[in-house]
Amino acid sequence: MAYLALYRKYRPTTFDNLIGQEHIVTTLVNQIIGEKLGHAYLFTGTRGTGKTSAAKIFAKAINCLNPVNGSPCGECDVCKALADPSNIDVIEIDAASNNGVNEIRELREKVQYPPVSCRYKVYIVDEVHMLTGAAFNALLKTLEEPPKHVVFILATTEVHKIPATILSRCMRFDFRLISTEKIAELISKIYDEQGKAYEKEAVFAIAKAGEGSIRDALSIADIALSYGKGKLTYDNVMDILGSSNNELLTEFVKDVLNSDTGAVLHTIDALAGLGKSMGVLIKDVTAIVRDLLVVKTCSNSNAILGLPSVKFDTYKMIADSTNEQRLLRVLEIFSDAENTLKYTNHPRVIFETAAVKAAKPDSDYNFDALISRINTLETQLKKLENEGVKVIEKVVEVNNEKTTEVNTNIEVEKSKRQSIQSVAINELKGKLLTNLRKIGSEMLWSIVQGVDMEVNGNVLTLIAEKTSDKELLEKMSSRTKIENSLEEFLPFELQISVSDTEKQLDAVDKAAERVKNIFGDDIVIIK
Repeated sequence: MAYLALYRKYRPTTFDNLIGQEHIVTTLVNQIIGEKLGHAYLFTGTRGTGKTSAAKIFAKAINCLNPVNGSPCGECDVCKALADPSNIDVIEIDAASNNGVNEIRELREKVQYPPVSCRYKVYIVDEVHMLTGAAFNALLKTLEEPPKHVVFILATTEVHKIPATILSRCMRFDFRLISTEKIAELISKIYDEQGKAYEKEAVFAIAKAGEGSIRDALSIADIALSYGKGKLTYDNVMDILGSSNNELLTEFVKDVLNSDTGAVLHTIDALAGLGKSMGVLIKDVTAIVRDLLVVKTCSNSNAILGLPSVKFDTYKMIADSTNEQRLLRVLEIFSDAENTLKYTNHPRVIFETAAVKAAKPDSDYNFDALISRINTLETQLKKLENEGVKVIEKVVEVNNEKTTEVNTNIEVEKSKRQSIQSVAINELKGKLLTNLRKIGSEMLWSIVQGVDMEVNGNVLTLIAEKTSDKELLEKMSSRTKIENSLEEFLPFELQISVSDTEKQLDAVDKAAERVKNIFGDDIVIIK
């Protein structure tokens, strides 16, 4: 007999074996026991969560002569008849390949015929969102008022594509993603039954790779089952999943967090030599940084991650050496880089740029990066205090002579500052624009480019081209940025005005408006 894939071999046949969908099972079982069946059901959820399995179990259960706790008994004549693939009372339709209006019209004609050996004729329409608009319209009336012997079960992964007129005629059940723990428990039982030795961390890694889908996880488990005759290890699973060299990646992330740019670029070259694509490398790096964030923030983090003890200890050491904001910023940088890869022909450059940017928080003006730098400084200060170095006390204990010397130096430094009237207008404007760009005030920088500047004694006047620009410049935040950008000069008074051209244009517009009001728009032509 041909080999049967694990996800097919272990497909649940009763509601008791349907994993992670207790909220749906309870409702369906109560409907079967209470004989309160609907005529149309909609099962929606991501792939591999049990929609088709639940539909098949439900189809058998409502026809079973002796249901056990709402599930089909599997022993009665009806259950045996439905186990035959040639049975025509439970019909599975693939809407992806039968999505036209002609197929639905044919279905409408066939629903009139009663079941052969069952109480209900059940139509399971998989991927129903693939039906065309005309096909949905043809299905509407039949779906709303089908014959008493017909039950429709629609299954879809993209419920948003189904018309509201169809949704309103169905009982909707949303299938949830399955927890990693439950998937790992199922894989462990299967491996025990198959006689496959395994590490607990290896099974957890397979379950985690399934991302909530039992079918995806069992497909990986199927590959792992044939990977080798010995014990399945965590590293074996990483090889199967195609993950990059984990030790090298961990060292790479450590170098990023330690701001060792040279080591970061050297490691990227080594990773590229492994033959992995930059997209895979960025995903792997993102996964490690996410795990570090879990280690940093959760008290029982390894219950979530399921890592081998040696690897977890390494992650714990790296996480303890940084702070949450730094990890968040690194995660954000690499996530943005992953999106950028879709639109570039130079993926390595994108990866290297993201890595260097993440490794140099001192040049990153992002909010999280700034908070991270502050937290790092606070940590360093606390470390100095623990070593007995009291920075504040040292400042207080400075003798009067040194304090006087410091004050004198400050006054001397102030005396070296230039007055704005001693600098050429072009040079003054150039300094202002340069400093605005440095602080990241792009909008203000753009406006200042178009203004004229005048210096009269201790007064600096910015002359805007438009009244709207003048209003923006007069805002307190804008004035503060301008004054701070010119703080290398002696204190000055800042004034904002609008150009005479703007005033003249306003006067012309007002005069033209008065003339039009007197003589009428249809007579007056302004040139």
